[in-house]
Amino acid sequence: IKKIMVVGAVIENYCEVDTEYHTYSFLYNDIQLIKILKKAGYYTIYKPRPDTMHETYDIFEKYADDVLKGKIEDVYKNADCLVFSSPYSTAFGFLLLTNRPIVLLNVKGYPWHPRVFELIKKRCSVVEAEAVDGKIVFDKKDVLNAIENSLENINYEILHEFAF
Repeated sequence: IKKIMVVGAVIENYCEVDTEYHTYSFLYNDIQLIKILKKAGYYTIYKPRPDTMHETYDIFEKYADDVLKGKIEDVYKNADCLVFSSPYSTAFGFLLLTNRPIVLLNVKGYPWHPRVFELIKKRCSVVEAEAVDGKIVFDKKDVLNAIENSLENINYEILHEFAF
């Protein structure tokens, strides 16, 4: 794995749903992920959400090696691995269908159905995280290990059980 795409989680408008689920938390989190990946020697790609691209493109241009404007369906193949800091995205569902390894930050308290989460862990390398003082906190070593192990987690059982 050489090129990693952080799939943007920065949402439009400030709307605090949970202590960690708000615009500034995701902005900080996505920037931290890119910094960690770059420091580890990966080529970093940021794919902003379409509804926030006009607000975030210039910000992430300063951090990522590349920021992509196209539709996720057209650009995901530019990366060897995909990183999500939130499963709350239509892109997440679509990308589960692909052959790309996926790393998912799972913030403590996200409401998962037990069977779904069991199967998600077979399709994605899951990094446990938690909300602390309005930020999403995780161990950077866990992220890097999850990327290294992500090639072993491409199991489509979740799709066969829930999508087909």
